[in-house]
Amino acid sequence: MSEKALLCTGAGGFIGRYLLAHYLEEEECTIYLLEHGRFRERLETFLSEQVSDPAQRKRLRVFSGDISQPGLGLDSAIRDELQQRVTHVIHFAALYNLSAPRDISMRVNVDGTRHLLDFLGELSSLQRLGYASTISVAGKYSGTFLENDLDLGQEFENNYDETKFLAEKLVRERSDSIPTVILRPTTVVGHSRTGAIEKIDGPYYALRMIARNMHYVVPNTKTNEFQFAPVDFIADAFYHLFEDEESVGRTFHLVDPEAVTYLEFLDLAAQAMGKRKPLLKLPAALMRPLGRLPGFERLTGVPREAYEHSFLTLGFDRANAAPALAKHGVSCPPVSSYLDTMIDYFLTHAYDPRIRQGDWRQSTT
Repeated sequence: MSEKALLCTGAGGFIGRYLLAHYLEEEECTIYLLEHGRFRERLETFLSEQVSDPAQRKRLRVFSGDISQPGLGLDSAIRDELQQRVTHVIHFAALYNLSAPRDISMRVNVDGTRHLLDFLGELSSLQRLGYASTISVAGKYSGTFLENDLDLGQEFENNYDETKFLAEKLVRERSDSIPTVILRPTTVVGHSRTGAIEKIDGPYYALRMIARNMHYVVPNTKTNEFQFAPVDFIADAFYHLFEDEESVGRTFHLVDPEAVTYLEFLDLAAQAMGKRKPLLKLPAALMRPLGRLPGFERLTGVPREAYEHSFLTLGFDRANAAPALAKHGVSCPPVSSYLDTMIDYFLTHAYDPRIRQGDWRQSTT
């Protein structure tokens, strides 16, 4: 059997950096990290600051590539080395932004996944692919979305959700020839102990709205789940499930099994921020059109695409994930255990220029 060698795309992204820590502890694993343009520079900076062990640095290879190009835009030397050595592949690289143009999202998320799958056919020692999908492939489906579900005729509110759905379809179509583990993370928030984030997203929009005192009149979204989980849980779950041979051929939802509702989150966050809780909950049918009004995002701090998510009557099962994660002793911490940390970090760093604020040109997974 070949010595273990991991190829990871998008390792400089938020989840990827935390996942990388697991592989740095595997002394017999060579790690190949593919990044593109300024994202390679960002990854190099991170590694120089955070990985000081000479033995670990020796096992790391960072190189330039472009998943939007056939052959991943690799030069011949690194291409030949990867073809001969790589045994495990994790595909994180994606354009994660709800408002990014469709053609750009298609090129990165769909064409990029197709090019990676084509390249995997050239790897002589490939044992496993870990594909980072998202629960957003469920789109506007209403009801409980199962881990084995994909195409249920659902519609999509934005280009990110649709293109990740199309990309997962490509992965599934190749799963007979490529041993594959599909992992669908929920919206990822800061580390449960430090609160550290790199992007304003998901619940942070709600925190921004509360900070602006724009939360006193809200839609009555009833029991709609507000799905998110801390990055340390997502990375730990991803690692253990991907490395488990019994995971091959299966799909896993990486979600909070005790997700709070949108209304519960607003109450908890407002109280933690020293604000009054929402005073008035109006029918969703009345409030939903407000998100399309000019100036809505500028006033509330919440993009229309994110606002629309709160109206989804959607849940996610964990029939595969629950027993598999229990086997490895991995569990999602309750929101109450890290909410104060999450809020403190947000209030302190919300305007830090290093934290992305929504420009799709800055966005990768």
